[in-house]
Amino acid sequence: MLDDDRYIAAMLRRLSACFVALASVTSAIAVSTVTAAGASQSPSALTRWKSCGSRLQCASLSVPVDYGQPTGDHVDIAVARVRATGPGRRLGSLVFNFGGPGDAGTTTLPAFARDLPAAIRARYDLVSFDPRGTGGSRPVECVDDKTADQLNAIDPTPNSDADLRAFFDGTHEPVDVVARCVAQNGAWLGQLGSRNVARDLDQLRAALGDERLAYLGFSYGTVIGAVYAQMFPDRVGPMVLDSPVDLSANALDELRANSDGFERALNDFLADCAARRACDFHSSGDPTKALTALERRFEAGLTLPTTNLATGKKTTRTAGVAAFYTALISALYDKRYGWPQLAQALAQAQLGDGTVLLALADSYNGRRDDGSYDNINQVIDVILCDDRVDAVPTFADFVAEYRHDVVQYPLLGAYVGSTVLGCDPRLPRPPTSETLGDVRVTGTAPVLIVGTTRDPATPYAGAEDLAGRITGSRLLTFESTEHTAYTKSRCIDDAVDNYLLRGVLPPAGTRCRA
Repeated sequence: MLDDDRYIAAMLRRLSACFVALASVTSAIAVSTVTAAGASQSPSALTRWKSCGSRLQCASLSVPVDYGQPTGDHVDIAVARVRATGPGRRLGSLVFNFGGPGDAGTTTLPAFARDLPAAIRARYDLVSFDPRGTGGSRPVECVDDKTADQLNAIDPTPNSDADLRAFFDGTHEPVDVVARCVAQNGAWLGQLGSRNVARDLDQLRAALGDERLAYLGFSYGTVIGAVYAQMFPDRVGPMVLDSPVDLSANALDELRANSDGFERALNDFLADCAARRACDFHSSGDPTKALTALERRFEAGLTLPTTNLATGKKTTRTAGVAAFYTALISALYDKRYGWPQLAQALAQAQLGDGTVLLALADSYNGRRDDGSYDNINQVIDVILCDDRVDAVPTFADFVAEYRHDVVQYPLLGAYVGSTVLGCDPRLPRPPTSETLGDVRVTGTAPVLIVGTTRDPATPYAGAEDLAGRITGSRLLTFESTEHTAYTKSRCIDDAVDNYLLRGVLPPAGTRCRA
């Protein structure tokens, strides 16, 4: 059994799903002069707060679909908050974005709030929102739950030259997901980029009654934070950007950085497991050999029965090769919780039980206990391509990269190399002014950037790059192998809390160990 399934599920949603989509999110492309369209309007009003859970309140914020047409169609943005426990000493609202892009913050916030330091919970109202196109904010919906199950069960590794062509063409999937997305969502798909989310965020700040935005963004939430700071520099309050996406990496750079990062993280996990007899997947001191053998079995068609974790009863679902690879990636985002869960999952798989493998895969895929899905995996590519339009490579280039990855990354290369980079030309295109462009920030209050040295999803180079893009920022380093740092280290927490509560940045060059 998982130690705390609810917490693990919530934690795993605070991930960079960039690894899944790898549609290329960033790069130093032509500079766009972006104005804060619609920012001078009167702020939208929040609906009345209503109780929607233990200590949780929910509301919605009506914002323009297109800020260039402020009197046109509007969309309701779902918002949630946990009130400060010490209202007399309240500092304001601290707004969270948990990354993705596409994480529904109203769902992630309740579990995450419980893990925050008491001083932060006492002084701030904790607020999050579902970015446009996600969760409760006019979500992009392309396929039903049954089809999502089919898509998530497909063998994610090509096994022949014919498979490579099918992966490139998209014909290895049972449905044309992009065609369905365009047919069912239309022009709305072109309005989901980070610049519009930043405008929504500013409307939320004003509606909350805060003169300046206090913000904590994880993973792709750092992109939203950086764009907000560029567009509204005089409205930036305490801002923490944890595990930044590399804004200077091109599509291929990012693919290779992620591939290298996850392969390295998997090797770190295996080395740790080999060194500890207490590790469930110790495998007589050679878990790498055991993992390779298990991988071969799954590639040969192995499927394992599973049990419902809540009831203990057998299910009709099985864990096959797709669940195997997805569970690996899912668990490598987090050392403290993910590694023990992965060791348990692999050990049970050796014994013929796929329950924990499937649970890790479900959590990463956004599959709920009732069989329904959140929509992060349907919207992520759309958001990334609204932020930056990348050309699809030629088939020859795709094959060359696949073969490179298989050699360079023996454990995960066939999995990561099957990803076709680029944006499908059928997706609606936002105006050039709405893409990220070359994000650089001046004239803000000091921004705290947190980077993890062996982060598999958003490598440390991204934190270093962002520190050079935001004038007056400070880089705080976490020496560890996982994705995101805040709430995972007392040293990191103390530095971040001191900044959020007192405005004091950590000394330059501060490094914290796991």
